[in-house]
Amino acid sequence: MEEQTQQEYLKAVKAELGVEWDSLAELAGIAPRALKTYRMPVESKNYRGMSPFVRDAIERVLQEHRKRMKKASKGA
Repeated sequence: MEEQTQQEYLKAVKAELGVEWDSLAELAGIAPRALKTYRMPVESKNYRGMSPFVRDAIERVLQEHRKRMKKASKGA
């Protein structure tokens, strides 16, 4: 199985959260401009790899969202 690219990962997170790019940046505490460079194709001169700190911040947002969704589905 092929490993997910950084760009694919960020698109999947955005879709799961149902937010726009600037909202994702704000939720994760990342500058919108920095998030833009993280989601560029690897071939782009503007591409930047995410540090573990950035990935952890995004994962925390995602985990909190999943917890809220799980609680909401139990309460329904």
